[in-house]
Amino acid sequence: MECHVTAISSQFGLDIALTTAAEPDWLGIIGHSGAGKSTFLQALAGFNSAANVTGRWHDRDLSQPEKAVLVSAQTPLFPALSVAGNLELVARHNQQLANVKTIVALCECTALMSRQTNELSGGELQRVKLARALLANPTLLLLDESFSAMDRALRFGILQQLKAYLGQRVKVIMVSHDINDIIVSCDHLGIIESGHCVACGPLSEMLNRSAHMTNHSLPLINVLHGKIKAKNKGVSRISIGETSVNVVDESAIPTEHSVRLLIPASEITLATDNSSALHTNCLQGTVQSVTSYSATQNAVKIICEGQELAALLDNYDSRINLLQEGQLIWAYFSGQQTLA
Repeated sequence: MECHVTAISSQFGLDIALTTAAEPDWLGIIGHSGAGKSTFLQALAGFNSAANVTGRWHDRDLSQPEKAVLVSAQTPLFPALSVAGNLELVARHNQQLANVKTIVALCECTALMSRQTNELSGGELQRVKLARALLANPTLLLLDESFSAMDRALRFGILQQLKAYLGQRVKVIMVSHDINDIIVSCDHLGIIESGHCVACGPLSEMLNRSAHMTNHSLPLINVLHGKIKAKNKGVSRISIGETSVNVVDESAIPTEHSVRLLIPASEITLATDNSSALHTNCLQGTVQSVTSYSATQNAVKIICEGQELAALLDNYDSRINLLQEGQLIWAYFSGQQTLA
């Protein structure tokens, strides 16, 4: 994927170049408020005539905004029409009437169809706007904070259904202030600061790199790959290599499916001996490195079951000076982690 967008905003000149060696289906964008994320999406949607857009994504010419659909807080609905009327109008125009029922269910809008748009809550409005965007039959879907008003379980459920529905036929760029939304859905991640892309790459690589970013645009979050082996009463047993861990699971992901377990480095407790009383889950590993993370913390990189895991230790922790490369160590964490 190659994408280059230049534009003039009220704050700065936008000059964003995104390049990935692979061709992701979902690209996440994160950055501080005012960094240029929304201006970037508006340019790709063709809403800024002064912007210059070049690049390709798979077989799509990004300079051509046809079939690019933007979903944002500014996306208008027709106030004189009900939810059903808004969706039917777009579906009829795009020959998508046969897909209305499926998309309405996917976006959890079934109970909203008879409502007027001025009666909807923020989260309900977002679901209706998403459904209408899908009925426009896009090939490029641009999501600008499109899940921010939904509770966690609802938005994660919709994101998982959306990924399955779109498959590889629709490419998605998603902007979010919540890194968990991006981790749940995106393959690659770009970081935007002051109108420029400062880093872009595969999600796991970008999260691991955050330990070395001096501005800490991203929290230090571990992404472990595993497989669901069993589900029972809202708890899933996940195999990570030869080790199993138990995680509270709100998703509908079936057993034997590969998943990503997301563990903030700040929620990992390290011990130099095995003590199962510390936390629910434990992974044994070896120390790879200890590096400075901030003025008050160090990041300890560990190899567990062939995967990299990071934990944070406060500078005053006496164990920092005792840890050595190759040393056996145990990483403990609770079952209240995100599964994607």
